[in-house]
Amino acid sequence: MKGARELTALVLLPIAFAVIVVLPPAVYLAVIGLLALLAAWELLRMLRLRHPVPVVPTLVVLALALAGVWLAGLGRAGWVLAAVVLVMPLVYLLGRYPIAGAAAGIAGATFAVAYFVVAGGGMGFLRTSFPGDLGWKVVLTHCLTIWGGDSAAYYVGSRFGRHRLSPQVSPKKSWEGVIGGTAGSFLAVWICRMLFFPELAPVAAVAVAALLSVLAPLGDLAESLFKRDVGVKDSSTVLPGHGGFLDRTDSLFYAAPFVLALLKALGPFGR
Repeated sequence: MKGARELTALVLLPIAFAVIVVLPPAVYLAVIGLLALLAAWELLRMLRLRHPVPVVPTLVVLALALAGVWLAGLGRAGWVLAAVVLVMPLVYLLGRYPIAGAAAGIAGATFAVAYFVVAGGGMGFLRTSFPGDLGWKVVLTHCLTIWGGDSAAYYVGSRFGRHRLSPQVSPKKSWEGVIGGTAGSFLAVWICRMLFFPELAPVAAVAVAALLSVLAPLGDLAESLFKRDVGVKDSSTVLPGHGGFLDRTDSLFYAAPFVLALLKALGPFGR
């Protein structure tokens, strides 16, 4: 439907703003956890088209692992990931799933949990790892930069795209779109600094914009690998004009741990 992309964004943006800025961090974490579970469900459904991947038990493990990471803190996240690697083969074994394809099923389920613990967990820590108002400012800047870059890439690529970025993985993406997305990312960070995040020093702002202009399209392409493997266009059709939850969170989640590491190293007040 024409305009579905814009209409969906118009409805979701105020909700996202409220969750990030207005509501308490606990609500933000609950929403991120829910989004991670929905995106993981879409990924597992895709993997299940090729391999005997357990869906419901994997989602239960993911929910427990995300809660464990956020409760234990960033410094103990490695222990949670180690537990996931050891637990998932037992989940498959006790669930009496088919022996044929067991390796692929266990690997797919383990990857799904580990990925969303790292990526979704990182998205949660962006809000809780910085004092005071800095938490929501970091998250909002992260989101607006990716959304701004993604929108610029979409419209520039649609209008001027001639040279394909990765035809086999994502046929519609172009180098012209990448250039437009990069410009959009830098513009979005600059606007964020001007409007609500003056604490973000110029070097940190440039680093965030440069990092996200590279990682956001890479996160999208990484998800496209799974879709091309199983022969689907979108992870689902639940969000008109945008696909599914996995389609909408791929870049946000994928880039979050890198932005977290960058700002922890530089500090939002870095010179």
